[in-house]
Amino acid sequence: MIVTISARTVLAVLCCLVLGVPGSWAQSPLTRTPIVDMQAGQSYRAGIRVRVPNGVASFLIPTGWRGEQLDNLAAVLLVSEKEAGFVLAFAILNQTEDELFALLGEPQPITDTLVFEPTGNVTRHGRKLTATYVAGSLTGRGMAIIGPDLQGILFLHGRPQQEPRPSRSLLDELADDVRFIQTKDSLPSP
Repeated sequence: MIVTISARTVLAVLCCLVLGVPGSWAQSPLTRTPIVDMQAGQSYRAGIRVRVPNGVASFLIPTGWRGEQLDNLAAVLLVSEKEAGFVLAFAILNQTEDELFALLGEPQPITDTLVFEPTGNVTRHGRKLTATYVAGSLTGRGMAIIGPDLQGILFLHGRPQQEPRPSRSLLDELADDVRFIQTKDSLPSP
């Protein structure tokens, strides 16, 4: 289930890509924090563990990034304080691994005018599925982390193609910090 994003969000992402993000978005130190249920319109700093809207997964906002729940959309937008780019995080609901594998191999509509086109094969590594994309001058990477009970989380990372590739992938860092919240359905029977 991929959702398109409003024109407001497109403008915000493009401004961040072109102009960068204001330095006033200072980071907070990384600490162990409780899971925060995000509120639309509020900004969340690095080191805060947030729950993906409508999902059972949470993750830490990485150092140098800020998060916001998008208005009227069950997604989290992360924007870098240091580099051009964005990450979108969505809950995966009732999807088998095979369905996710097929989904990641399809074009990913980010907005009405921005669509990530697949550039290679989807790969599996344990509970992670990854894919690469391109959209104009942007390169993209998608990663789905499969959790319990057909639930999971999908990250889509977009950045300018000319940006140097970090030695450790941002999505790998996000995936390492994903935690799944136990639900009644996932608890063993007494």
